[in-house]
Amino acid sequence: MQIQFQGAARTVTGSMHMVTVNGETILLDCGIFHGRRDEARRRNSEFPFDPASINAVVLSHAHIDHSGNLPGLVKQGFRGTIYCTRATKSLCEVMLKDSAFIQERDAEFINKKHKRKNLPLVTPLYVGKDAQETLGLLRGIDYSTPFDVTEGVVCRFEDAGHILGSASIALILKENGHTVGLSFTGDLGRPHLPILRDPVFIDSAGESRYLVSESTYGGRYHQAVEDIGEQLLGPIRRVCDRGGKIVIPAFSVGRTQEIVYVLHQLSVEGKIEDLPVFVDSPLSVNVTDVFRKHPECFDEEARRVLTSTDHNDPFGFDRLTYIHDVEQSKQLNDRRGPFIIIAASGMCEAGRVVYHLANHRSKEYGTDRRLSVGTHSR
Repeated sequence: MQIQFQGAARTVTGSMHMVTVNGETILLDCGIFHGRRDEARRRNSEFPFDPASINAVVLSHAHIDHSGNLPGLVKQGFRGTIYCTRATKSLCEVMLKDSAFIQERDAEFINKKHKRKNLPLVTPLYVGKDAQETLGLLRGIDYSTPFDVTEGVVCRFEDAGHILGSASIALILKENGHTVGLSFTGDLGRPHLPILRDPVFIDSAGESRYLVSESTYGGRYHQAVEDIGEQLLGPIRRVCDRGGKIVIPAFSVGRTQEIVYVLHQLSVEGKIEDLPVFVDSPLSVNVTDVFRKHPECFDEEARRVLTSTDHNDPFGFDRLTYIHDVEQSKQLNDRRGPFIIIAASGMCEAGRVVYHLANHRSKEYGTDRRLSVGTHSR
């Protein structure tokens, strides 16, 4: 067995690890590297191996830094199977198409500048056709169900509790009469988060056992999340008492759904039942629909909410509106508070949240009458 770390080694994006056994090569994740535009374009377009030589991909979860270069891999010759959980497959059907759209628009933006300067034009990393072809290679597998990947390699997914469908990967590798256990955590969540089940401890059998794990937050302690609703309620009430507007930056996958879920609970409890809430992110809207289709990933509390006869949609309540187009988004400019806007991106570096932070300042109210609640990756 040979392991080569081709991405996310001494950096936090572009997860991509090669495992070679019995003369066949498996790729664990195939993520996009995020960084300065020129460096990112070079690293994402030039694989350090021949994509056609990869026999199979095993995908931990749908975040773009783990899945986002799958269409690039396919564009350059990969034709094997991409194994993932069923919920990850559903998320990829939304997110890879969205990523292709971004790649095309980014290339258009660069080429406008290059034309003015008589510089060579660039091509997108991949386009919608590549993303669509990639989706045809995805195969969804249930958690805790062993399956064959290649000759002598058996895999099992266990819940990583990070985002919907996220998995830790346990591999059993048999080669030359020896059995080796290799586990790959992907990104790990933490216990007691809203909606999702807690991470499952993974173990692998074999004469030798190895573990590949993320370590971005390995030396930090997280604050408790059990009382997140009450933590939000205080600031929300203070801003509402002033007639203000609340802008919450949130990642489209995972964090938006967690916040909506918590606000749903507060609404059911009568604590914010008259407060309008707007989710303004096309990707968030599509991802939330995927969440509704995969209750098998929910924890017991979320399942109870889902099966409740009175409030059976944990991602919807009477005062919640999902924004679908730009004109609806712009109409929020003239709306008087109080209300909440949840918008991407979570780090406030792009997307509609930047637009809202710039525009939802009213001379009548003053800049101190709004609250921006920051969100951070786990």
